[in-house]
Amino acid sequence: MRKKYHYALVAVLAMSIVAATGCTLTPEKTSTPSTSQGTAGEQATNVMPTTVYVSNQNGFVVPLNIKMEKTNSIAKSTLEHMVAGGPGDASLSGTGLQNVLPKGTQIKGVSINNHVARVDFSKDVLNYKTEEQEHAIVDAVVWSLTGIEGISKVQFIIDGKAQPTLKNGTPISDAISRDNGINLQVANGVTPSNATKLTLYFSGANQEGNFSYLVPVTRIVPKSDSSKMVELTMAELAKGPNVDGLEAVVQPTLKLQKSDQKDKVAVLDFGNDFQVSSGTNAEKNMVNSIVLSVAANTGVQQVQFTVNGKAPSMAQATAKPDAMNVAKQWMDFSKPVTAPKVVNEQKL
Repeated sequence: MRKKYHYALVAVLAMSIVAATGCTLTPEKTSTPSTSQGTAGEQATNVMPTTVYVSNQNGFVVPLNIKMEKTNSIAKSTLEHMVAGGPGDASLSGTGLQNVLPKGTQIKGVSINNHVARVDFSKDVLNYKTEEQEHAIVDAVVWSLTGIEGISKVQFIIDGKAQPTLKNGTPISDAISRDNGINLQVANGVTPSNATKLTLYFSGANQEGNFSYLVPVTRIVPKSDSSKMVELTMAELAKGPNVDGLEAVVQPTLKLQKSDQKDKVAVLDFGNDFQVSSGTNAEKNMVNSIVLSVAANTGVQQVQFTVNGKAPSMAQATAKPDAMNVAKQWMDFSKPVTAPKVVNEQKL
């Protein structure tokens, strides 16, 4: 289960820490909504991708790239696909994932000004039971909308009125950004004056084990040297998720021998225990988790992997990340690996 949130701590960190989020930005697209059924080919051209954040069986918020009908109102339509019992349910079939906005929630309006999306929900959005569900709603809405180009914060409005908090105390008086984190974990004894925030990616799966995905986690740890973020990221990945319901993606024995960073590329040099020769799902999870996590915490866009100072052999460079639901692309370890723009794609 998720650990209890510490919004006060994170709010302070948000003001003091400039963290790269690894945000995937979807180009703002405009189009005319389809009004006819059309042929299969026509229907295919009338859809567009969007990333919604949904909940798994353990309460973790998970990104999932789905298809929706083309629209000019991308933010509003994306939220409507996150309502339980709404049009987005079909995209979750077989995944074990659930929409987080309560059934019957209406998106009464979305306005965007100065990169802040002001979302007016109907009061049905309050029809949840637990504090954990409340946190999942906030995380999912904020991370979904801030993945859309031009939006960096979200202001919650309910039935046309701003509210100081949600019913279990989560503050919503101010617009919320990704700096508040997602699936938050806070180490014991950490205070705002001695904290560092990390985004880490671990592995999750449905109960049947036939649909796996990566889960972003914000971990608040004791303050660390900002020039050592790569080393800190790898050390925390090696510790694993620290909670039930997620799986580690990096073996605790994996040793980072050295690292370097130039412009938007981080170079990570490992020993012989860095194995990617088989292209298994575990290896793909490891590579993509490292790339996404390092990019989120350092601001780099690519990671160059080396083994004992040399690029892995071509025999080790055949991994295809598509099989584990990460963006489809070939993995060529002789070149820097670019952070996936799409994480956890549902293929219907």
